[in-house]
Amino acid sequence: MDYVQIKKQANEILKNKTAECSYIEYKASEQQLDKILKTICAYGNNYYNNDIQYIFIGVEEENNEANKAVPVLPIKGIYKGQLEKCKNTINSLRSFLYPNVAFEVLSNELDGISYLIVIVMRQTGGPFMVAEKAEKDKRIHLKPGRYVRIEADTRLARVDEEYDLLRKFSNFHFSSIVSSGATLDDLDMDLIKGYVSKTSTRQISEGMEKKDLANSLNLIDKNDPAGNRVKNFALLMFSEHPDKHIPYAYTELIVDMFGTKRKMESKIFKGAIWKQYYAVLDYINTNFLNELVLREEGNAENRKIENFTFIALEELLANAIVHNNYENGKPIQVYVSEKQINIVNYNKPLPPIRITDLNERSFFNERDTENPEIRDMFKDLGIIESFGTGIGEAKRSMRENGSPDLYYKTFDSNDNVTSVVIPVNEEYYKTKNKIDLNKNLKIEADTKVLKQKIMDSNYSSNIKNNILKLYENIGTEVFGNTRVVEILGCSEVTATSYLKRMEQELKVTVSVEGAGKGKYRFSIS
Repeated sequence: MDYVQIKKQANEILKNKTAECSYIEYKASEQQLDKILKTICAYGNNYYNNDIQYIFIGVEEENNEANKAVPVLPIKGIYKGQLEKCKNTINSLRSFLYPNVAFEVLSNELDGISYLIVIVMRQTGGPFMVAEKAEKDKRIHLKPGRYVRIEADTRLARVDEEYDLLRKFSNFHFSSIVSSGATLDDLDMDLIKGYVSKTSTRQISEGMEKKDLANSLNLIDKNDPAGNRVKNFALLMFSEHPDKHIPYAYTELIVDMFGTKRKMESKIFKGAIWKQYYAVLDYINTNFLNELVLREEGNAENRKIENFTFIALEELLANAIVHNNYENGKPIQVYVSEKQINIVNYNKPLPPIRITDLNERSFFNERDTENPEIRDMFKDLGIIESFGTGIGEAKRSMRENGSPDLYYKTFDSNDNVTSVVIPVNEEYYKTKNKIDLNKNLKIEADTKVLKQKIMDSNYSSNIKNNILKLYENIGTEVFGNTRVVEILGCSEVTATSYLKRMEQELKVTVSVEGAGKGKYRFSIS
């Protein structure tokens, strides 16, 4: 521990009038033993995994304009003759902590005034608690229990926070432990082979029996003499019915039935969670994601906008599945309406990440996960490109589409939920619903529907590809025979044949009046 550097940093914190937070606390006197003790305990538990945490003794506080506690300068300080006595008083608090929290009490000076700093680094061996004798001691009289520091508030941990601490110090992950009742028979060999075929482990799987393959993927409990019991992540990844042993291990899609008499429709996606991911993604993409091709008068370039970006959906859905707490008995829920897609997990992100971080940041190199094996397997499948970048990619895709920013809803601190909203592109919504439609803006085709009509036709692959080529090159233009000849390099007779097919059979073009004989534009209306 570099004490010189720590003392220098402490003085910078004071000079900058840094507000109290998860790793900074100001105390006017060492006599505030109850508050100092519970803060040391909370620093030991280190809910947000800070590298270093400070308690300044001899520093009064005041509220700034943002109503946050900042140091009063010049500092009150401690008489030099009292420093050693104050140190001993603070060190005496060690006996009230269980297990022992390692901390240091250092003396320092700012502008010739002495003060003390209590330093608590990252700990192992927790969680830590204040012992019962602290409540009986007349100097302290502090309620026993495990304390946590949430933002600038030090308090007794709630039940869910105590559980977070237990998991943190034991490195516990529900997905990593052995299932209470499932065996190798509950795993589907086709799912295992399907996964292996998509990953770099495919070469080692040839000719392997189910048990050997499961062992190679670390799916089986190594302490089981029979080698038959499997881990929870194995069920989630390779069982056709993981919800049989892990209740609600499925994704529920809830659709606002806009334009119909029914208000809501629910669809359940079960099975292996990576298969759920592909199925949910495909269903939403096919039924609810659309794009418009727009052209502004005086601008030769076509412009495409999506109602919801596919990249945002795939990144945030993968994020929800990988970070879901499958122990809590609640499904992942995806709400779809005309105006937004809302993906909900019934658990908060693991510390040190907070909901505010998810809204403000784009990269999370320090983020922990509920399910490390599932995270790694999703990366092997190519669902995740690199760790900690998914939210950033989703945000980037929204910006590039001209959509409002995605956002995570904020709830009461007691609510154990993470809910991310993908808002609709406002221009798409207004244009599609003809709200405040700019008269100079023409909607010529709903690209996705038009392309699907072409691909669903009974024409040969060559004809389909040529029609798609025409659309990609022409877009919103008014065109005729000459343009088709130019793009396809075909005869005028063949070009006329394509015009007839597109208008009369496929019905993806309409005749344009007033532009001359034989003029068309692409349209699905």
